Amino acid sequence: RWYAVGDDLSRFSGKDSTFVAHALGWYLAEVEQGVKSGDYTRANELLDRIQQYQQARNRTLDIRPEKMEMELRYNRLNLFRQAKVGYLILGGLLFVLSLFTLLYRPNANSSTTTDAKQPPHRAIRIAGRLLMAAILVVFHLHMMGMGMRWHIGGYAPWSNSYETMVYVAWATLFAGLLFARRSPLVLALATLFGGIILFVSGLNWMDPQINPLVPVLKSPWLMFHVAVIVAAYGFFGISAAIGLTNLSLMSFVRRDRPIGTTISLLSMVSEMALWIGLALMTIGTFLGAIWANESWGRYWGWDPKETWALITMVVYAAVTHLRMIPRFRDNLWIFNLLAVLAFYSVLMTYFGVNLFLSGMHSYGEHDAQGGTIGAGVAISVGIVAALGAGAYRRWGRREIQP
Repeated sequence: RWYAVGDDLSRFSGKDSTFVAHALGWYLAEVEQGVKSGDYTRANELLDRIQQYQQARNRTLDIRPEKMEMELRYNRLNLFRQAKVGYLILGGLLFVLSLFTLLYRPNANSSTTTDAKQPPHRAIRIAGRLLMAAILVVFHLHMMGMGMRWHIGGYAPWSNSYETMVYVAWATLFAGLLFARRSPLVLALATLFGGIILFVSGLNWMDPQINPLVPVLKSPWLMFHVAVIVAAYGFFGISAAIGLTNLSLMSFVRRDRPIGTTISLLSMVSEMALWIGLALMTIGTFLGAIWANESWGRYWGWDPKETWALITMVVYAAVTHLRMIPRFRDNLWIFNLLAVLAFYSVLMTYFGVNLFLSGMHSYGEHDAQGGTIGAGVAISVGIVAALGAGAYRRWGRREIQP
């Protein structure tokens, strides 16, 4: 660990205690002399001695000048903050542009001779492509920040709450880019959602510090298990964002507007995202069981995190298979509502277990203090309930036709 002036140094003894207790004071005194004389030779010599002592006594951290330079550059660039701002601005612009293209097409019943399904104006298409290219640039900056953090820490950067949120934002954007050709609106929703996730990761109850891994996480399974299972959250998040958008379209857009095709297309993308997320969640859970057997000598122990991961699998399995029941096959209202409600199981698995329960997976428990999370969940449930009721009143059980 790193020690600062005033810390308890009782674990050091002999010459070590003398040097550790006084080295920084000696150095600052020599710096003060250097300010007066302009000669920093002695100060630099002491700094070299401190560095030599650190390298000689270090047994755990890989402290090298190039890594320190990389960390200084990483802190100076603050790439995740830049990515957050970029995602929110670009995603918002692409979302507005996509809605404009959708809502301001001529009505299918309009007397105009213009086809309701005509492609958007050339200028709008060019603007959309430029926004998508800019989002791709920001996505690569986001990925570069993760790579820098991986190099600095020496381990895959998804070991605590802050890092996994940064990774979930990346996975959400990846899912959006995967489905971007289906609809620019999907990429807009993914970009906005990724920006919101990065915003939450930057709140003061998240710890962005690069720390050494706790012993149980020093395993190759960290890279595979966490990467796969947390990537599933990104696909589930896309589905939830699409569900909210479809419920909003059903609630506020008149039935005579040509939105049936869009709702059907978005629902199809949402279903594909759910299947991919469910596959990743299942694979990640099995990989976690193998890791648990290596670390704790059992594959499954009904730890709260394990239990809620299983609950999330069952919930999403029910939502994805609901479309196979003839009674619900064409009911896009119930499908989109359930896609949103199912995401609360992800929030409980990711946040709730660490905040409200204790178990063997609560390594990041100190990273998140959930004083306002309960109120936020209650507000979000109220919003979803209002959107669901409004969508049911306008569309209900009627089949949505293109």
